[in-house]
Amino acid sequence: MEASTSNDPDVKTFRGRSLEEILPQIREELGPDAIVLRRREGLTGGVGGFFQRPYVEVDARGPLGEERALEIRNDRATAEGLSSPAVQALFEQATPFADALAAAARGTSPQDDFFSATVSEDRRLDPPRGEAAVSFDEDFFDPANISGPTGLYGPQPNQDAIRRAAPKPPVAEPMPEPEAVPEPPVVPVQAKPEPEPEPEPVLEDEEPEPELEEPEAEPDAPAFTFDAPTGFAIPQAPRPAGPGSDPLLPDRPQAADAAEQRLVAAGLSQALAADVVREAVVHGLPFTSPRNIKKLVRNVLAGRIDVFRKLGTEPRTIALVGGGGAGKTSTVAYIAASYVAVGADVAVISLRGDTTLAARLQPLGVAVIQAKDGEQAKKRLGAARPLITLIDTPAVGLSSSPAEIKTLAAELKLLDVNEVHLALPATLSAAAAEELSEALAPLGATHVVLSHADETKRPGAPIELALKAGHPLSYICARSGVSPADPAELAAQLLP
Repeated sequence: MEASTSNDPDVKTFRGRSLEEILPQIREELGPDAIVLRRREGLTGGVGGFFQRPYVEVDARGPLGEERALEIRNDRATAEGLSSPAVQALFEQATPFADALAAAARGTSPQDDFFSATVSEDRRLDPPRGEAAVSFDEDFFDPANISGPTGLYGPQPNQDAIRRAAPKPPVAEPMPEPEAVPEPPVVPVQAKPEPEPEPEPVLEDEEPEPELEEPEAEPDAPAFTFDAPTGFAIPQAPRPAGPGSDPLLPDRPQAADAAEQRLVAAGLSQALAADVVREAVVHGLPFTSPRNIKKLVRNVLAGRIDVFRKLGTEPRTIALVGGGGAGKTSTVAYIAASYVAVGADVAVISLRGDTTLAARLQPLGVAVIQAKDGEQAKKRLGAARPLITLIDTPAVGLSSSPAEIKTLAAELKLLDVNEVHLALPATLSAAAAEELSEALAPLGATHVVLSHADETKRPGAPIELALKAGHPLSYICARSGVSPADPAELAAQLLP
């Protein structure tokens, strides 16, 4: 260990192998109030840079005249703060738990333990016999009485004072044994003869008293009570049946009524809308929040809408039927253009039609077969078996005679049509859609095409007709093109 003097006469430099080695020398030479100014570490000694040893160098000086030594903090403010009513109330609340912990640590019961001499006023004013009273202001936080090291925020409570304030368990004094009292002698008692019972008087013409009907006993309440823990709901008793209520069904939220009204406004009938919402409430609501009722209704509605299933890769012959302006020609043109765009083989037949369809498809390289009847169309098609054969039929509807409809049905059978798609405009009402479907029943429709889909946001009537008839929805046609029917998109359109 080395000590040297720097340029400042009051500053001395101490060097050693560690700080623990230097500090005793600093206190010895400069006093316990010495101030460390700087500390440095380095290596020294060795040969050629090897075998060097670390060292610590510290610059320190003694306190100057104007510098006052550190004093122990006066705890009067702390004592006054702890004696305030608010802090005392906190102590009173925490004392039972602290007493229980202290008793558990010492192996005693909480009743025989006393945690703090500062909490109970009567203990402070009237200490037990044989024990000195603990002064809160003087002894409890007196720095001179602190048994342990000073804490980060000043002197801590006097643990010795706390232990002195804790009452000792009272020593039970032995109770004197009671003196034995001699038992008195037993005197035999002579039994008295029992008197004979007197005969009861007999009343003539005594009418029996009417029996009172006892009221039916109400079912006893359960002999136990159950407090549900947090986050656990006790099942409620079944609701009494009444007008407009069903005790077997879950509670119906108000949002369900709003969803039902929107479905009706979108074109669905009241019966279908109520049935869809009822299914969503009964089987969907138990698994989610009532806030998701709209999503549940959409899922139920989408599950009921049938679409294409397992088309396969075999050739298909599709005929589009419907009334005038139903969108048959546009649907045929869009379907043909979609398949041709990916290189598929497509054939298009126009029965008794004009050149409108040919003008739209010939620029795309699709030849349109013009035919006045089914026989001519079959001859011109020949032995060709394209992937998709689309037939645009003449307009038939309520104004068509039954003979015209039967003739068209025979022509479709001659052309081996395996899919008859009924084109229904999305703007069609429920009554008109039903009338058209009944009139064209001889054609044997197998699918429904929803045309003019971009002209309304309420296509509920044609969709409900497809559900009632059991016909899958095949295509959704609009001015921008055609696409396969998507149940989820249709449900979202009906219930936005």
